[in-house]
Amino acid sequence: MKWLLSLWLGLGITSVWAQTFVMHCDVEGTIPAMDDLKLKPAQVTLEIQALGHNLFLKINGPAPYALFLNTLTTEQYEGKNLTNAQRMGLQNRHIKNGDMREVRITRQGLELSGYSDIEYRRKKVRMAFEGTCQTN
Repeated sequence: MKWLLSLWLGLGITSVWAQTFVMHCDVEGTIPAMDDLKLKPAQVTLEIQALGHNLFLKINGPAPYALFLNTLTTEQYEGKNLTNAQRMGLQNRHIKNGDMREVRITRQGLELSGYSDIEYRRKKVRMAFEGTCQTN
């Protein structure tokens, strides 16, 4: 068993852990299709990880702000990296039902914006949100 561990380490096979970058954000959402109905503002935590060429973004907070997006394409989701010189961004589309999610964060000022298709009062609607973030 000891030789297997030595061989494993000798070949450079180790697990890869991505460091998580955390920001705290104040967000407020609206539903444009319902005369810009304002949703209750919330404080959320934004977690960002990069693993290889893939980005993973998680918003921890109350519904409907809680989201998870990544740039991977799987059987269920199609992910896109929208990052450029001015902002970091991710977009996900659920392949079967077409639901979309997108999150963008400006590099200067850490302004957060995005949208997510949600169910509100038994209707499928698009929620838009925006806010400001701070690093700790």
